[in-house]
Amino acid sequence: MHKSFRAAALGGAVALGLVVTGLVAAPANAASIGTVTLSETTGSINAGPFVTSAKSSGPCPAAYSQGASLDVMVDTNGDGTLDPVSERFSLGPTLNEGGYDKVPFVEVKGVAGTARTLETRLQGRKGEFELRITCLSMQFEPAPDYYSTKIVVEGDTWRLKDSTPPPTGGVKGEEKITTTVQAPAEQLTMTVGDDGQVTLPTPALAGDRLSSSGQLDPVTVTDNRSAKPGWNTTAQVSAFSSGANTFDGKYLGWTPSVVSQSSGQGVVAGAAVAPGFSAGTGLSEARPLGSAPAGSGIGSAVLGAGLSLELPTTTPAGTYVATLTLTTL
Repeated sequence: MHKSFRAAALGGAVALGLVVTGLVAAPANAASIGTVTLSETTGSINAGPFVTSAKSSGPCPAAYSQGASLDVMVDTNGDGTLDPVSERFSLGPTLNEGGYDKVPFVEVKGVAGTARTLETRLQGRKGEFELRITCLSMQFEPAPDYYSTKIVVEGDTWRLKDSTPPPTGGVKGEEKITTTVQAPAEQLTMTVGDDGQVTLPTPALAGDRLSSSGQLDPVTVTDNRSAKPGWNTTAQVSAFSSGANTFDGKYLGWTPSVVSQSSGQGVVAGAAVAPGFSAGTGLSEARPLGSAPAGSGIGSAVLGAGLSLELPTTTPAGTYVATLTLTTL
């Protein structure tokens, strides 16, 4: 399942869901109720985003109107069927503002620079694939009905199934393109995710503890303020809960990294924080993910982190969920 959050304001704070393990049962009798229209009819499987936008031909059902996502369906087990839970792979981002039953159509717009390309989802597979706009319930369970279209992947490119394959030769022409660019309002923005959802593998026994690891969804910070005050992004995790059972957020640690940044931006990653299994408070206290010093910071930086979870072996079984709150000031 997928969930997405975004903030675009000075001093914004964003909540990011963390799930340790757990699956939702697949809905039965799934069927297409309409079409998906893509902004492009062909492109590279390595492009991020996959397309500029995708639109459904109608709204979401009322019971599944909390969210929506653009997904590629992959028959991973080769049984000739498509499971809407385990074989649905988000091309990001996932909408989650609700009310998608009140609109004439649902539009999912791509996020520039996303690592969730078509190639990362298909893992080298070629041929015909189904794209869906999937509507999601309050619990982010997929609706049994969906909007769909089909694409064909050949080599390093994709095209709509019903479109003409790109020619190997042909004639060339020219057009002049003119646009007027206006300076945007000065602001500090932060975008979380592709979908703001991290699922850590089931913790495995490692000596005297249970251990699991994963990757934080990318966090993009953009600053165009001419005063160049610099900025700092921090994060703090809540306790993990599964019904009546909980464990402290201190058991989660991380190793931050700067995935990319603009030239001269001066962004540095925060210090590594070990899980507080033996000592320390882990990420239960606010910890720096990345920062830019005063006098720099102009541009866009993508921040990441390797997550590490270490738990006592006496932790009760269950699917635990916590919230990681990211703040940029």
